Amino acid sequence: MKTRTIFGIGLVIAMSSSTWAEAPLDPVQLGTFDGMFNVCNEVNPAGIPVYKTLREAVLGQQPEGAIEALTKTPEYRQAYEAARQKSAEEPRDQVLRECTQLAAALTPHAPKAKGHK
Repeated sequence: MKTRTIFGIGLVIAMSSSTWAEAPLDPVQLGTFDGMFNVCNEVNPAGIPVYKTLREAVLGQQPEGAIEALTKTPEYRQAYEAARQKSAEEPRDQVLRECTQLAAALTPHAPKAKGHK
């Protein structure tokens, strides 16, 4: 079932971000993550700041050059392209909706004011 692919992947990644920041990065996970968020950047430019903040939080502090080195591996490139291809197979309006929902779910919201009686 292809529905909610991006939203589901995004939430799983966001929830496991503390694990990523503490463990060595896996090029397949990073490629999947980057592929998904680059699709979201393209279809929902308004969410770019949220996606960028999430990526930085997920990756945490990494040694200089570590992320760039991973992005050059065949494993990263294959996972990146697979994530983009999976999104390309879904209707564009569905991908847009999922990316928009992901950005909204990750954006802090002010508490709603209570109405007066």
